[in-house]
Amino acid sequence: MKKRKDKYGRVLKEGEGLRKDGLYQYRYNGIDGKRKTVYAKTLDALREKEQEIHSDIYNGFCNTDKSITVNQMFARCAANRQFLKPKSREVYEYSYGRHAKNTIGDKKMRDIKYSDMVLYFKYLADEKHLSLSAMRSIYHSLVPLFKMALRDGIIKIDPIDGVFAEIRKMYQLTPNKRSAVSQENLNKLANFIANSRKDSKYLNIFLTLALTGMRVSELCGLMWDDIDFENETISVKRTVVYLSKEAKKIVQTPKSESGIRQIPMMSKLKDILLEMYENQKDMPPTTCGEYSGFVFGTKTGAPYIAKDVEDKFRNALKHYNAYETEQAEKENRPPELIEKCSPHSMRHSFCSLLCENDLNIKTIQEIMGHKNVATTINIYSEVSDTKKRNELRQIEEKFISIN
Repeated sequence: MKKRKDKYGRVLKEGEGLRKDGLYQYRYNGIDGKRKTVYAKTLDALREKEQEIHSDIYNGFCNTDKSITVNQMFARCAANRQFLKPKSREVYEYSYGRHAKNTIGDKKMRDIKYSDMVLYFKYLADEKHLSLSAMRSIYHSLVPLFKMALRDGIIKIDPIDGVFAEIRKMYQLTPNKRSAVSQENLNKLANFIANSRKDSKYLNIFLTLALTGMRVSELCGLMWDDIDFENETISVKRTVVYLSKEAKKIVQTPKSESGIRQIPMMSKLKDILLEMYENQKDMPPTTCGEYSGFVFGTKTGAPYIAKDVEDKFRNALKHYNAYETEQAEKENRPPELIEKCSPHSMRHSFCSLLCENDLNIKTIQEIMGHKNVATTINIYSEVSDTKKRNELRQIEEKFISIN
């Protein structure tokens, strides 16, 4: 990501900014976890204030006070997790703030036992009726602060260790299985969208997702400079996300280093993108902050965010199923509806198709940008039952037989 600079060319640090009125500002999370801002006329003066702020936070936390609460420990942990990307930090703080801050937040760290944490998650399941994914998010917001408290000597035993596994076992909760859209249904949907008055203008978005396996946020961050028509590659370098608290779109790097990658460009996608490129030549570029030249954007000249694409996909699917229901009624047959899915389902479909055609596992991992090869292997193991049966039939004559 490009470094932000002030009008004198000096690189601004994380949280620093220059306002239109010429004032420098620094935004940070205070000891109470709330977002705060300080201002100064010069960058040097601002950085003096920053040092004072960091010193106050450090001094406020450096005592190993045995009465420190969960909320105070969370604030300490948040202050030490500067490596988090802005969107990850927002999700992390949201999960904690909504479900933990006003429930277990005032409890002293040293007083919390394993059984207390089990009861807390039972409360989230029984009273709040939270899903497995929501509880997992809360769990991951709590794990770092308990680990830090253990390392700081504030607690002797980590009371949250093993709790989530216990809750999953107790309620027999299983993660939602990745849903891949069949190639047959993808073709049906694509052809419907291509001929739809309402949805055809979004066809290229869906085709790009289906033919690259990119994450939706990666597609939103795709710029023309990332597309090499000569070598027929697409470079994934950034994502566009929306920060709810600040009500703005930002550009950031992919979720992990493995997310930065090159994807071979299929010839049919190359034709689509070349046509788009020619059509956009004389149009104002789509921009976000200091970035300009996004491939996909809104009428106002801003890049899409994941929610925009998800809404358009959901509407197209709704329109298809309504059309299919109407046609089936006219033809006196059962409708062949496409089950609920999302743009991310096309990523899973893309990966499944690579697996079904026996591409090298490492190659698939690199194309998909999976951080861990185990993720790729898990998808590989989920290939269609038809393929498994066909492969077994091809070698069945080699197995034992009785004449």
